[in-house]
Amino acid sequence: MTERSSWEEIRDRRMGEPGAKEAYHAAELAYQLGRTVRGLREQRGWSQTELAAAAGMTQSAVARFEAGGTVPSLPVLDRLATALDADLIVRVAPRDHVARPTPEPANRKRSVVDVGPAV
Repeated sequence: MTERSSWEEIRDRRMGEPGAKEAYHAAELAYQLGRTVRGLREQRGWSQTELAAAAGMTQSAVARFEAGGTVPSLPVLDRLATALDADLIVRVAPRDHVARPTPEPANRKRSVVDVGPAV
């Protein structure tokens, strides 16, 4: 007879698989974004249908997003924020614990993308 694994053992084994941590992080991000939009929608007293109309989307797309089932593109997030009269703030900032990179060789090409000041 095979011994059953506990949930913790299964979870730890699965989280050790390639890509699992990234997928978990993406799911967490989708959930948090959806929860925030749902909260703003409910503060306005709007239905999903009303938000969808204001944002130029379908009600089912809003429902999927609010449930954490999708991570929308930045233009879609911007439409949702505009419809909700909210600011969309996207920030990329270095983490305090990350070491400063070593200087690149002078002959190496670099790409720089400025996404605006950190808020």
